[in-house]
Amino acid sequence: MDGLPMFISRITGAAGRLGGTATEIFQDRLELLALELREAKIRFIQAVLLVCMAVVFSLLGLLLLVLAGMYVLPPESRLYGVIAAAAISMLAGSAAYFTLLRHLQRKPLAFDQSLAELKKDATCFSTKN
Repeated sequence: MDGLPMFISRITGAAGRLGGTATEIFQDRLELLALELREAKIRFIQAVLLVCMAVVFSLLGLLLLVLAGMYVLPPESRLYGVIAAAAISMLAGSAAYFTLLRHLQRKPLAFDQSLAELKKDATCFSTKN
């Protein structure tokens, strides 16, 4: 009879330690997730600011280029100048778009490290081991 309370005491102690360990693991994962979220937010804001600056300065430069081209060309060939400027603008815009796509595809996915850690945790605690 004296062994039963001690056995229950050991089980509750082990359950408490297991709960504490699980809480610490969960806290670590949440901290990692918060850090990755902060990094993703910073990268997103940087990308948006760079895209906005690129658009503004590209449009300004394009406008000045077209105006200068119209000023230099004789009146009878201004239509061809506008067509050439439009074609060059479309090529430059396409090049910028594809460069942005490549840049975004090279970056790792958001929360990659959190997902990897959760997968490790799942394999560690799975019943198949």
